[in-house]
Amino acid sequence: MEKVKCIIVMALLAVQFSDKGYSLFAQDLSYESDIEYILTTYYILGDYKEVIRLLNRHYFKYQHELAYLYGLCYLKLNMNKIAIDYFNITLAEHENNYEVLNNIGVAYFQEYDYINAMNYFHLSFISNTDYEIARENYNAAYESWISHREHELIRPVIPFTEKPTMYNSVGWFYYYLGDYHNAIYYFRKSMDEDKQYQFAYISLAYIYDEGNNFEAALNYLKEAEKIDENNPDLYNNLGIVYYHLSDYENSENSFRKAILLNYRFVEPYNNLGFLYFEKAEYSLSEEYFKKSIEINLDNQSLRAESMAGLAIISMKNKNSDQSRAYKEVSIRLDYRMNNIKYLLNKLKWSNELIEIWSTI
Repeated sequence: MEKVKCIIVMALLAVQFSDKGYSLFAQDLSYESDIEYILTTYYILGDYKEVIRLLNRHYFKYQHELAYLYGLCYLKLNMNKIAIDYFNITLAEHENNYEVLNNIGVAYFQEYDYINAMNYFHLSFISNTDYEIARENYNAAYESWISHREHELIRPVIPFTEKPTMYNSVGWFYYYLGDYHNAIYYFRKSMDEDKQYQFAYISLAYIYDEGNNFEAALNYLKEAEKIDENNPDLYNNLGIVYYHLSDYENSENSFRKAILLNYRFVEPYNNLGFLYFEKAEYSLSEEYFKKSIEINLDNQSLRAESMAGLAIISMKNKNSDQSRAYKEVSIRLDYRMNNIKYLLNKLKWSNELIEIWSTI
């Protein structure tokens, strides 16, 4: 099942920044303390060249984990093509993450490549239609493109903004590094700074759901619902938590509310496919998997999961040839679908789903 992460930075042509600290000097300092030191000193002070220099000592061992911070530093140094390369490394692991897509758009914008900028801002916005920054950035890129006055363009200033946003972004950077303890710490700091900052609650719920602490995740999402009842991502994530708690009635209602708020939102269609499978309503399950695939224009990994759902339904219907065909397409779209640990730990498939999938 697919849930959605929520991270916001308030600035026109805003770069999303999940930030990580890194330290220096003594040879015996750990990688983690290096991260913390650099984040809380050189990065926050805006000495991005020094951040890069210090990160280089860890690059060969942690290049994938550090790619996002490298991208942010190069972006702020206006070395945009290098920034794009690093953001693409992060995007490979976190497909369709709207903050990363937005940042790639900013990099293209700073290169005066407004067509590519608009493309990435658009992808960012459709990945999360509550992400107003991407829409504003798209409009700014469009206005710049239509004016043909590139030489008059003032480059965007990308500051640290409000503390809740900054702390939430730092939390997501720790999440990317797999450091859930620090991620939770910064999400809570974000929430403590502003009790009405909904994205902090959604972020905490996301990470508790990943840790199988579904009751805690549910509590945070219910608090988030009190702040804003018109966020489709919130209800998609609520549907997933209810699903994991085997509360299928509330799960179904939540997914349907997400669709009601945004009928082009792909994830809840896919998730309803798996919900109806668990309820043995196989015709409905197949219908929602097909609807997810129909409206899914760019999320390859989600399309792979929906194809896998169709393969499992076909196997239930004793159509083994069709089932194998769907499975081949699924694995071709995302090789991880052939990895049981990925299905169990990331997608949180049930034992029944994995057993059927393994027999196809």
